[in-house]
Amino acid sequence: MEKAYEAKQYLSKKETLIYGIANGGQVFGYSLVTSYLMYFYLNVFQINAKIISAVFLIGGIWDIINNPMIGMFIDHKNNSLEKQTGVIKKFTPLQCIVTILIFMGPLFISSSSDTSSAKIIYLVLTYFLWEFFYSITDVAFGGLVAVISPNPKDRQRAISTSNICNQLSASLVVVTVPIMLDIAKSGKINISLETVFIIMGLLAGIIGVGLFSLSGYFVKERIRQTKEKQSIKEILYCVIHNKPLLLLLLSNLAASLSGIGEAFSTYYYLDVLGYASMSVIVATPAFILSIFSYSLIKFGKKFFNNKNLFIFSNLCAAASQLVLFFIGLNHYANLKIMLPGIIICNCVVGIFAGTLNTLPTEMLTEAADYAEWKTGVRAEGIAFSLKISVVKVYGTLAQGFAASLLSVIGYVSAASAQAVVQADIVQQRIWIIYSIIPVMVRILSTVPVLFYNIVGEERETMLKELRQKRNGSE
Repeated sequence: MEKAYEAKQYLSKKETLIYGIANGGQVFGYSLVTSYLMYFYLNVFQINAKIISAVFLIGGIWDIINNPMIGMFIDHKNNSLEKQTGVIKKFTPLQCIVTILIFMGPLFISSSSDTSSAKIIYLVLTYFLWEFFYSITDVAFGGLVAVISPNPKDRQRAISTSNICNQLSASLVVVTVPIMLDIAKSGKINISLETVFIIMGLLAGIIGVGLFSLSGYFVKERIRQTKEKQSIKEILYCVIHNKPLLLLLLSNLAASLSGIGEAFSTYYYLDVLGYASMSVIVATPAFILSIFSYSLIKFGKKFFNNKNLFIFSNLCAAASQLVLFFIGLNHYANLKIMLPGIIICNCVVGIFAGTLNTLPTEMLTEAADYAEWKTGVRAEGIAFSLKISVVKVYGTLAQGFAASLLSVIGYVSAASAQAVVQADIVQQRIWIIYSIIPVMVRILSTVPVLFYNIVGEERETMLKELRQKRNGSE
């Protein structure tokens, strides 16, 4: 039986698709930076790993302050129905420029020293400018999904569509960059690693950010703050006393540590298996499955609420990855064993990708509604900024930690933008870090969700009363 608060559909298919495409554009640049920026700095721009690690560490600490400040700024004043979209329109042009510049260092600075002052200054300026502008637009876009519709089904469709576009965009990076790296490595075509990253930076800045900017012009906000202005004290109060939000942030904090494993994926495929493009082969079947997995969400919700469906899916994925870890302990460099093993494991995870990608964001929109229900204050800006801060901050810190781990495990970086053959023990250590981190992360990210309480009658009552309140204020 359809609930009253689910009866009216606000989002058209066109608007839902534009929202998804915008997220895909945003993710293109983000995937490039999170997956390959460390490799670019280390092996192309040739900067010392300790310096890279320090910059990422400082960037992560800065984001702890920066992102929540952005969220509070957005929540502080009600800008009609452009609370989020107005920010996106203003700052995406600047985001485009710095996304291009971040990969152009080798064009401007030719020093071979890995501690060159010019390189370090360029790295710091472009990296922190990218972090700043990306954070502003990302926080605004994150909060947008909580206000595009009061109907939970609309939100779920928007989140699912954006996640599909997200995966398509990220896969484009995952497919394109490894192939281009292998071509550059082979020397058969006259293309350097430097050129590879310049091309990708241009694509991420012009096309990626360009598509992302569409959300500022063609996606509508339909839920507005009750108050014209909300004090910082009110915003902080509704966050501190929002138990569901805090639990979800803890879960996201644990999940963000997967950045360590993701950072080592490039090194595993390139330095252990010998081909960066091997990542494309193992990811393709799972990617296809993951696209279809979104159709399973509706089926899963017939038997589980959001909380239990997330827990079940996350633990099933963790179990398959744990089996792969043990297989790889003795066969990490054996392509005949590892190739099918990784494909099977990824396919199992792919079956649950739809629920694992959609439900955390859907539950976060519920937590934003929960704040309005309990306190009368809407704080989706700060709520999503904290989520983004946790994911991006600790993801960034994870990359910095991964950079430090490279030195610890004995990894030898290239001296002239050419690949170096790593010792057997280093290859095994790369496998261990790459494969066990996802298992640990999934288990840790499940624990806080066990205490999430916007389920059953509590959820029904909240949505009914919010609908009545909003209808009365129209």
